[in-house]
Amino acid sequence: MGIFIKKKIGLWHDIKNKILISNRGHKIDNISYNSFLDNLFKIGYPKKIPKNITQQRHQIFTIRAFQRRYRQELVNGKADRECLLISQNLTKYTR
Repeated sequence: MGIFIKKKIGLWHDIKNKILISNRGHKIDNISYNSFLDNLFKIGYPKKIPKNITQQRHQIFTIRAFQRRYRQELVNGKADRECLLISQNLTKYTR
């Protein structure tokens, strides 16, 4: 995976699966949730909310899109500690 990151072909995290599974489903507080959303915006997920949906639905759709890409095992639209760790790891590679 490292060569793809160096060549800027794709973006993937390098967290061990055991760590991810142990953090799956653990709730995060509001500060961590906002940090998670900021990380999503840093790696390229849309910040602009379409007029026909609410902010809460937009966040759920964005989280689901993130989970479909980086955590296919559980796509539920809820941010947990595993999602936060992945997003923090991915922001290391952004400018």
